Amino acid sequence: MKNKKIKISITVFIAIIVTFVGVKIIRENKIEEIITNNTDKELEGEITFVSNRTDKKEELKTLISEFEEKYPKVIVNLELIGDAEEILQRRAVLQELPDVTLVPAAIKTSEYEQYFLDLDDLGFKEDNIYNYSTGIGSDGKLYNVNTSISWSGIIYNKNVFKELNINELPKTKEEFFNLCKVIKENEITPIALNYKQVWIMNAWLDIAAYLFDVELEKNIIVNNKDILSENSGVFEALNFVRSIYQNNYCEDNLLNYEWEQSKVDIKNGKVAMIFWNSDFKYQLEDIGMNMDDIGMFPLPDSKYIKVYGDYKIGVSKNTKYPEVSKAFLKFLFEEDRYANAVNILSPLKGNLRNKNLIKELESYNIPIDIHGDTIKNQTVEDVRIHEQYDTVRRLAELDYSFVQDYIISDDIENLRNQMNIRWNELKEKKIIFRISFLCFLRWTYIYFS
Repeated sequence: MKNKKIKISITVFIAIIVTFVGVKIIRENKIEEIITNNTDKELEGEITFVSNRTDKKEELKTLISEFEEKYPKVIVNLELIGDAEEILQRRAVLQELPDVTLVPAAIKTSEYEQYFLDLDDLGFKEDNIYNYSTGIGSDGKLYNVNTSISWSGIIYNKNVFKELNINELPKTKEEFFNLCKVIKENEITPIALNYKQVWIMNAWLDIAAYLFDVELEKNIIVNNKDILSENSGVFEALNFVRSIYQNNYCEDNLLNYEWEQSKVDIKNGKVAMIFWNSDFKYQLEDIGMNMDDIGMFPLPDSKYIKVYGDYKIGVSKNTKYPEVSKAFLKFLFEEDRYANAVNILSPLKGNLRNKNLIKELESYNIPIDIHGDTIKNQTVEDVRIHEQYDTVRRLAELDYSFVQDYIISDDIENLRNQMNIRWNELKEKKIIFRISFLCFLRWTYIYFS
């Protein structure tokens, strides 16, 4: 009787799985069929495209008009969101992402297929676009592509440095803060912190921490170091940005200083520097600053230069017009249209400016890492370590708000201790859950054998 019930249960379970897989395959085949059938006939439908470039509204509208002129029965609505990350993250949870959308960083690689359509039929390959591997889901399909390539470091006004006879770029933190002291003594704000901007604060965790600690995630997850131990890259990054504020080397009014104002201040020489990615140089150019007056150098004490992409773009799985959405996404990248519209470096490998960028980076004489190559060469263990680090970090709320608190706190030791305790407790729970789950699977296997 027992064996009979087991067989019935297994049969029902298999039937459910087969049905689910069958429905999934039918849906995917239907979408592919629609796209294929529409390659030779006129596209029709109304979609929404979201961008974070609020400063490029007219240029993006012009780009959209070109697409609509090519396909008269298509309407593309433009949605601009400056602080896109949090808003799109919430909308993703509700399955309400726009048709052609920026991809929230909070969505893991293993979750891509839950939110996006694959782009394998659009012609993007490892040999024609940078960081191709970062858009690959756990199933091996491509779900998104980077809008540009960039690297993060200190961008500065060359004229300020020239006027103050600053001829040597700082390579260490000590040299950097000595430089800030000289700049401040000449009544110029050394660096724009942009404290209220979520994406800038996150950069100290997402980028700077890794530049200081090549084995950051392995050290925390495998070697069991505290997340804020003295030799942690996270701790080093937090102390770096805190020191800028504590020494009054940034804007006075943290809460009222605007992103657009920081651009104007750097252009006019009221602010000397900013920590951000290389695409920012083109934003300065857009407001009238001569590109020859803009310089950039690696974050002092960086172990290497990391070449990332900017935001990724994908097609929402819930779009009503998959063929239109995919055609528009492809249109954005053809002939570098999107990159040209918003004035950033194209992610396409054939672009001349990209080749010049790599030459520039080689001149700094420190290792260069292409993020897509790192992802491509990851082992299963590397992925497991990253997934655990990323999950614990989110549960521990080690995010932009913690960076903001750390910068201005009068009691960082308490803040630091509380984060270490919270992190280790969450990490232990994750390990216990994994062991319990594996034991459950083993018990189930033994019981039904």
